[in-house]
Amino acid sequence: MRPLVAVLLTLAVHTFVPDPAVAQTKTFEEKVTVTYVEVPVTVLGRDGNPVRGLTKENFELREDDAKRAIESFELIDFAATETAKAISPLNPASRRNFLLLFDLSFSNPNSIVRAQQAARNFIARSVSVRDLVGIGTIDVDRGFRLLTAFTTDRELLVAAIADPRNFRASDPLQIAASFTLDQPKASMGGVSEKNDVIMENMVDIARQSNRLDESFNRTRIRRQVDMLGDVAKVLQRLAGRKHLVLLSEGFDPRLVTGRAVQETEEQAEENLAITRGQLWTVDSDKRFGNPETQKSISMMAEVFRHSDVILHAVDIQGLRVQGDVRGGAKLNTNEGLFLLANSTGGTVFRNSNDISSEFDRLTRQHEVVYVLGFRAPAGRPGQFHDLKVKLVNAPGGARLQHRGGYYDAGNETIIERALSLAEIVVNDIPQEDIDVAALAAPFPTDDAKSQVPVVLEIKGTDVVKAAKSQTATADIFVYAFDDGGLVRDSVHQRVTLDVAQIGDRLRDSGIRFYGTLHLPPGQYAIKSLVRIAESDTRGYRRIELTVPEHGDVSVVRPLFFEEPGNWVMVKAARDSAKTPYPFILGTDSFIPAARTTLRRGEPRLFALFVYNSEAEEVTFDFTPKATLVSTSAGEGVTKYVFALEGVPENAQELSVAMRKKGSTDERRVVVPIRVQ
Repeated sequence: MRPLVAVLLTLAVHTFVPDPAVAQTKTFEEKVTVTYVEVPVTVLGRDGNPVRGLTKENFELREDDAKRAIESFELIDFAATETAKAISPLNPASRRNFLLLFDLSFSNPNSIVRAQQAARNFIARSVSVRDLVGIGTIDVDRGFRLLTAFTTDRELLVAAIADPRNFRASDPLQIAASFTLDQPKASMGGVSEKNDVIMENMVDIARQSNRLDESFNRTRIRRQVDMLGDVAKVLQRLAGRKHLVLLSEGFDPRLVTGRAVQETEEQAEENLAITRGQLWTVDSDKRFGNPETQKSISMMAEVFRHSDVILHAVDIQGLRVQGDVRGGAKLNTNEGLFLLANSTGGTVFRNSNDISSEFDRLTRQHEVVYVLGFRAPAGRPGQFHDLKVKLVNAPGGARLQHRGGYYDAGNETIIERALSLAEIVVNDIPQEDIDVAALAAPFPTDDAKSQVPVVLEIKGTDVVKAAKSQTATADIFVYAFDDGGLVRDSVHQRVTLDVAQIGDRLRDSGIRFYGTLHLPPGQYAIKSLVRIAESDTRGYRRIELTVPEHGDVSVVRPLFFEEPGNWVMVKAARDSAKTPYPFILGTDSFIPAARTTLRRGEPRLFALFVYNSEAEEVTFDFTPKATLVSTSAGEGVTKYVFALEGVPENAQELSVAMRKKGSTDERRVVVPIRVQ
């Protein structure tokens, strides 16, 4: 994926500022900000299958009725083998995002159990390894709560599903682990005229009480509808295709749309009351529906369309038995769920077994995604821009699906900011405002998990600039994702820096962070995010790592000795005194450089640790060439020191190939280098 500019938000909306050198040629200072937007488009043929082979010339794009030049074009085919690699980065605009939302207002405890099973089935059967899933709850009395951010970590999702009412994620980014009163019918036979008057008064009282109950329940419905709209707003800047899956029994649809067609007897009584002039006995909301609640659903649907979110609903009640309508029991129907889902173009699933086949169809339709990128003048924060995409010279009968618009960046809520940070990590969204270099290396231990120290070098001048005051609060996040999308270990450290006191050290060098992960054998993506809270400024790095099998012959990546510097040292608080420090040669410890810069004509020393192999058993090939300086061995590891010199100016990496003598079996490690 080619990032043209640094992504500012997870929606794939970016900011772009022209070259300052160009601005200086003017007689006055002018700063023009534009927005960079990526629009995922799916094209379907007459048969409902995705259309492949289109190019940029097959699309025409308009924003707010103004034609925009398509400046970038990317094709992502999920059926292709290379796309299926779960550990590789993927354009966020092509992702599918599912929010499983437990309805705690219109669901009884037994139904919640069915909702939990439906959620587990959905994750097991309906989502792919590249899909992102989040878990949340909605309660008209307590509001919306996001239990997890959108993540590939299925173990975290299952843990949240197991206890949606009380689950709390320990990870700061959350990406790692109604009622109605039934009124009895009064018998009207065998009573006196006096009792008839009393009974009529009782009926009036019951009628008014029922109206109050229904008004209360309509208020609860409107509150839930408004909350659903708020959830869609939270998701508006999230990149990719967004599906909200509501797990609910639903509400009584009569409170919104009016009387069901089955209730003819009650309608006949009201007609009779109208002919007698007893209009006060007729409840117009009950007869024709409640306009205020209907308007709330229409407004909710508009928010969903603007936020590019589709609401699906899963009926978790199970077998529905119709009650005695004249006796006052709620009409047992899931039409309330249809009112919500249909308004956004979504689907209602009557049981969890329906979900898999429907989303399999959606998956097939979205196998091929074309991502169109363009620039447009940025508006005010939160402003909505309408998007229209048209096919040009495309196969006959082809139709396209795309998001209806986007919102300008700015005015993030706390939840939106948390989702933004989480998606940077999950989707590998470049962040270059803070320069971060990263190093991670596996060191085998006697346990089933290897010790993996992580070293980050954070450029100090970027930190001082981002602080905007005499204090800088740095949040450092490190996650290890395996090739199945699970977070196997993570580190979070918050550091408060007194810029007034250590500003010179920060400007000279920066922050050097050290933390330790513990990982079983496998392939990993080590993802590091640094954020300065005062300005919400961010830096991000991802590196690939292989943790070898226990007892396997392995070589740790070249570890260049650090250059002199006045670093501010930060160690992860979770690292205990029992965790051995691995960077030791003889009796001396050292800190390896996360970024390797070579000066022309100057030799540079580096260490190479080899496990489970004696020095006389192996040979090395270096590109560029390196010279052996010293060797030491003990406790299953041989430690070498090499000198790298005479490196070509255009060299960009150091490659090390280790072989056992007489064998073609090879261990290869590569690290980036820079020559200046």
